[in-house]
Amino acid sequence: MNNKNKSLSSVTQFIKYALVGAINTIIDIAILNTLSYATGITHGKILFIFNIIAFSVYSTCGYYLNKKFTFKDGRKDTSYFEYASVLLFGMILNSFMLVILTSKNPLIHILHNGGHRVNINNLNHLWFNICIVIDSMTIGFMGFLINKFFVFNEKKTR
Repeated sequence: MNNKNKSLSSVTQFIKYALVGAINTIIDIAILNTLSYATGITHGKILFIFNIIAFSVYSTCGYYLNKKFTFKDGRKDTSYFEYASVLLFGMILNSFMLVILTSKNPLIHILHNGGHRVNINNLNHLWFNICIVIDSMTIGFMGFLINKFFVFNEKKTR
């Protein structure tokens, strides 16, 4: 395969990976928001537990979608352990980022203290969701590179 075809293939894979990532992000946001609204928690170390729950669901979904749709990996010997290891590392990094980012909500200072009458709980949930998206995009890009070059690497199987 020439360089132009390899580049196009990589771009296509990245777009597919981003689509799977978007599905996983929707699953992640839905689970995290359900847990957040049910408990009223929008920051703190408890987010590690929330992330573990969300991770359990979206990692399984993402593995099968990436294996069949993104990387078209037809091997019988599945690489779920490698894939889950990458996601587990990403989830731990994501959890740290989420705890750190949610610890200081700049929206409260900007909107609430700026004279606007805004419910602080709504601002906390808004900031919580902004942090989830920032985390998902950061970890998603890193995950694509690791999955492409290590987990679903075609050269590794030859």
